[in-house]
Amino acid sequence: MTELKLYEEAMCCSTGVCGPDPDDELVEMSAALDQLEEAFEHAEISRANMQHNIDDFLNTKKIYDLVQENGPDILPITTVDGEIVAKEVYLSYDEMAAELRDRRTQPHEA
Repeated sequence: MTELKLYEEAMCCSTGVCGPDPDDELVEMSAALDQLEEAFEHAEISRANMQHNIDDFLNTKKIYDLVQENGPDILPITTVDGEIVAKEVYLSYDEMAAELRDRRTQPHEA
């Protein structure tokens, strides 16, 4: 199963889509991740927020090292099957979908 994971800075809730005036970019990202879950049944889609899922950062050396070296400005980081595909920006639905499609057609390394 292919895994797409989004590592994000600390936010008030797990998605950052809360309060009276949520950030439009976070609203779009939440919708895109929901659409990916529906469109790619073979994929596991998840997100880790520094405040709510700190263990995901601490237990993933590549991510931990990047945040230690660059600070939280390096976030968000998107990975597919543990490989970093984007840093410092949110990918669009189309970009994330392309990454997932590419993984389906490429052989996985052992």
